[in-house]
Amino acid sequence: MELSMGFNKVSGVTLSWEELSVWVRRRRQKQPFWKGLQYDRVQILNNVSGIAKSGTLLAIMGASGAGKTTLLATISQRIKGETKGDILVNGRPVDQAIMSSISGFVPQQDLTIDSLTVSEHMEFMACMKMDAQVRFLQRQRRISSLISELGLVKCKNTKLSALSGGERKRLSLAVQLLTDPLLLFCDEPTTGLDSYSAGVVVEKLRQFAEMGKAVICTIHQPASGLFDLFNEVLLLAGGRVAFHGDVGEAAKHFKSLGLVCPTTFNKAEFYVSQLAIVPGKEAECSRKIEWLCDEFEKSPYSKYIADQIASSYQNQKYLLPNQELFENKTISYTNGGLKFYHEQDHEFGNYMSLRKPHHLTQVYWLTRRTFIDLIRHSTDVSIRIGLYMMIALLLALPYVGIKLDQRGIQNVQGLMYLIITETIFTFSYGVFHTFPSEIPILLREISSGLYKPGPYYISKMLILLPRTIIEPFMYTTLIFWIVGLQGGLRGFLLFCVPVILSAISATALGCVMSAAFESVSTASLVSVPIDFLTLTFSGIYLHLGNLPAHLSWIRYTSNFYYGTEAVSILQWEKIHHIPCYEDPKLPCISTGYGVLEKYGYGPNNFDLDLLGLFLIYTLSHVIGFIAICIRSRKEPVY
Repeated sequence: MELSMGFNKVSGVTLSWEELSVWVRRRRQKQPFWKGLQYDRVQILNNVSGIAKSGTLLAIMGASGAGKTTLLATISQRIKGETKGDILVNGRPVDQAIMSSISGFVPQQDLTIDSLTVSEHMEFMACMKMDAQVRFLQRQRRISSLISELGLVKCKNTKLSALSGGERKRLSLAVQLLTDPLLLFCDEPTTGLDSYSAGVVVEKLRQFAEMGKAVICTIHQPASGLFDLFNEVLLLAGGRVAFHGDVGEAAKHFKSLGLVCPTTFNKAEFYVSQLAIVPGKEAECSRKIEWLCDEFEKSPYSKYIADQIASSYQNQKYLLPNQELFENKTISYTNGGLKFYHEQDHEFGNYMSLRKPHHLTQVYWLTRRTFIDLIRHSTDVSIRIGLYMMIALLLALPYVGIKLDQRGIQNVQGLMYLIITETIFTFSYGVFHTFPSEIPILLREISSGLYKPGPYYISKMLILLPRTIIEPFMYTTLIFWIVGLQGGLRGFLLFCVPVILSAISATALGCVMSAAFESVSTASLVSVPIDFLTLTFSGIYLHLGNLPAHLSWIRYTSNFYYGTEAVSILQWEKIHHIPCYEDPKLPCISTGYGVLEKYGYGPNNFDLDLLGLFLIYTLSHVIGFIAICIRSRKEPVY
């Protein structure tokens, strides 16, 4: 079935790039550790120029390391870095925001939440990418149309993890076609596919190009029949252009240089083989590549491309934020905040007028996606809850039938300490995996303008809250009634409050570590000394009333202190008599207030303890959000 439903034919769009050079920093492999990390500045692209017009399916080809993906990601403005040159759409420079609005990018390896089904993933993407004014039924028709046209009907209720390579490629393509972009970039859309699946994908791309769009792909040695589906080819070698023009003209150009492709040989493989670096012949191959690139620059094909680029921005006007008007002049795309105006560009106006979903809508869909993923991993959730309840049971059993006498004071206080400590450790370390596993997805989706870090982080906060309320409530119920703690029903409900707040604050602290560090192991390593320090000032190991002034403040940073003091107050404030030893010479603590004083706790600090836990929760999430914002500015991997 040809792509037809829901797609608009456009009058014309031209993407051009002129004298584009890109440098990256690469870490040196061998360097003395005492000198710190050292980097080399490596040039990936060297004065690369090219053009892609509407109705054209352009293939970017070259040997490994030629700079294909770098070129694709640079002209689509999906990566930043040290870049020089001009990137123009219809003769005008565009910034990253404009490019993301009018284009789609299909990466070589799609990063998704694999527990979602095809329909769920498409619905999420449609709600985040499409105009907020699009109604529900219109959005559903668009999704159904794309699923049908790309042959995904049979697997629409299949989890992404169970899709074949070809189905994943078509799904990635369907996601990018939701907004009917003017430009479509595809990074090796046929890699890993069999010849039939690769043919289906490229045929769909050609049909999309025939709708008046410009489609640019990197491709790695396609089959002969597949290569002929492309209209134009750009051959890269050593970061330079070795040929750019019609697919049929490539053979003529190479023939003019004395390089003739054998009749039975795959033309695409022949071109790539001429541009490859053969091990053991590096110097000879490098000279040949330099010669081929130099010859192309002298050829009429290069002049034709240069003329096409020049004509694309001839007589165009540029309106910059300072209101200065420039005419007939290219401007580097790195100028931020660039605006443009042109009376005849109706298509651009339509794309730039698209309304992004409201932040609350983004929070809803991000929370919904995370919740679905959580439900699909219900076995893990059940195991976690089961282990937490087992800890509650193991804690409670040794304290069954505990007596409130002089020996029982240590037992009760030890139980209070363990209840809080186990809760904090369980919930703090339990969320360390939250962000590291999703950072690659986060970088991709934020880079493409799908949502902002704020809605993403809030969705994580919301999805963690029910767990930090329900599980500690069940945990406290087991311990409180099995042991037979003081207070009755009202006392039990009050007892749950500091335990739940301890869990909530511990989750927030865990989110800080998870957001700040790239791996769970690093986060765990850093958290150990912090936990050791705050645990020391919980009131069990040190008498808080005798601490010197320069150390006393540390307890106010400890959620162990706030939680333990709060539950201790609830258990001891109504104990007015504790039997003493028969020997009057032995020390005796006769009241609950005496016990609190022994450990340095204030009997009137309950409300302050709850406030302290809430402040730790709030401050930790603020720091965690800042960490996520900083990490979201990093380059996504394409």
